[in-house]
Amino acid sequence: MVIGTNSTTEYILGTHDAELRRLGFQHRVWSREAAGLWDRAGFGPGQRIVDVGCGPGFASLDLAGLVGSAGRILSVDESPHFLDHLRTRSTAWGLGNVEVYQQDVQELSLPAGGADGAYARWVICFVENPDAVVAAVAGTLRPGGVFAVQDYLYYRALRLCPDGRMMEKVIAAVDASWRARKGDPDICRRLPTIMARHGFEIRDARPIVRCARPGSALWDWPGSFFRNYLPTLVANGYLTPADQADFEKEWAEHSANPNAVFCTPIVMDIIAVKK
Repeated sequence: MVIGTNSTTEYILGTHDAELRRLGFQHRVWSREAAGLWDRAGFGPGQRIVDVGCGPGFASLDLAGLVGSAGRILSVDESPHFLDHLRTRSTAWGLGNVEVYQQDVQELSLPAGGADGAYARWVICFVENPDAVVAAVAGTLRPGGVFAVQDYLYYRALRLCPDGRMMEKVIAAVDASWRARKGDPDICRRLPTIMARHGFEIRDARPIVRCARPGSALWDWPGSFFRNYLPTLVANGYLTPADQADFEKEWAEHSANPNAVFCTPIVMDIIAVKK
């Protein structure tokens, strides 16, 4: 496993191998929601779709299958490690319709006006300048092109039932670390206004809240996040080693409780059309 420290502009959760694996697991857990959004957005064969902040490219690969050989996926990310993974997978799967661009999504530079759609999942919440991302996406889309986003509306709505004292403390620490890097874990409160400012009209918006039980894949979605990110929170002073130990004990107790329930943060689907 390769783990490095983040630069001030790098994806806050890191671009190391452990995070790559977590993102692959996350994509599988949330693939039904992604596919539903793509369907409502009208993504389909022959289209050119921009995958904004594609990471290791798990969504890009699925989108490549959706648009088929006559379509193109333009996958954009800042991480060379993540993009190498996408290139390797695309070659192994014989996909000739994936174009890879190493760019900061806040400084997106793609052919103007040629894309039919764009997709961003848990990307805009991490950036310092969401206006720049939305403006750049608008520039890549043709009139009538669709920007489909899945992101957080209210991150701190995440809940454990029965209540977890340490969970509350950890989520507050995650929130603080996120905001210290100029991200916004509640970005969808602002995103419709930002989109309107850059020539988009909201066609559809709906919240997603999911509940998980111990032993399910969705239950391990936050578990995999905590395993990766708690050491960083401790190293950066947001939590103490004792806090981490207490949280891990609490999470283990809830995971062994057949009556426990985990509720996800509130995620919002937004489908916006370029006017």
